[in-house]
Amino acid sequence: MLGRIVRYFQEARAELSRVTWPTREQVIESTQAILAFTAAFMVILGLYDLVFRFLIGLLR
Repeated sequence: MLGRIVRYFQEARAELSRVTWPTREQVIESTQAILAFTAAFMVILGLYDLVFRFLIGLLR
C-alpha cells in the first residue's frame, strides 16, 4: 500500500515536470485581460440594471 502511494507521488511529480508553465509576462497579460473583461461586463450589467429599474418604475 505504501509503495503505491509513493509511486503515485513520483508519477505526479514527473507529470508536473513535463508541464509547460506560462512565463510571468504571460500570467500578467492573462490576468489583465480577465480583469478588463470582468470590469466591462460589470459596467454592462450595471447599465442593464439601471435601464430595467427605470422601466419597472414606469410601470408602477
